[in-house]
Amino acid sequence: HTLALRALGLPLVSIGTVIPGFPSVGIDEVAAARAAVTHLLNLGHTGIGLISGHPDDPRFGFKPSGGRRAGYQQALAAAGIECNESFMVAGPHGFNGGVTAMTQLLGRPNLPSAVFAESDELAIGAIGALRRAGLRVPGDISVIGFDDHEMSEAVDLTTVAQDVDEQGEVAAQLLLQILDEPEKQDERAIRLATRLVLRGTTAPPPHRAVPAQA
Repeated sequence: HTLALRALGLPLVSIGTVIPGFPSVGIDEVAAARAAVTHLLNLGHTGIGLISGHPDDPRFGFKPSGGRRAGYQQALAAAGIECNESFMVAGPHGFNGGVTAMTQLLGRPNLPSAVFAESDELAIGAIGALRRAGLRVPGDISVIGFDDHEMSEAVDLTTVAQDVDEQGEVAAQLLLQILDEPEKQDERAIRLATRLVLRGTTAPPPHRAVPAQA
């Protein structure tokens, strides 16, 4: 794809992903995910799961960077907690993928007391699966998402917000600069701020372990 884009000779700025040879606008995914998991750690959670989308899901449109998973792992390592592979599950991107991944987690011998989902759609699907299984969010398991999707406030989801409108504006300004000065089309990466949005799906862990569902 990169060779085809270069052959077109057109100016390009990517948003939310990196295309080699072209500038990009986005966020520091590692730091933002690390902040999300650190929030769970600060609440007292030590068993924290990860729900991610399949990296080779053709519907996603591009390969995820892996930054959110890296941030999850870094936060646990900083707290002296070893990653539990049985707490890490993946499903197709989107709401149904969150249901699928959480259902896999519910079938395992032990459950985490909190889950970090790599997107709000995955998180909302996970919450649906938990509630169908009779578990309370956050009473039994806390859930935090990523992106601050438009539905996140409606379901009271704690998440990490990124300003996609600002990213679009910055990308447009950068594209105009490149049109005026083509030599400015390089591999620069502009990273904008994120913020933690506290809502009602995260709380301190329950006093006793959550039993797995049959």
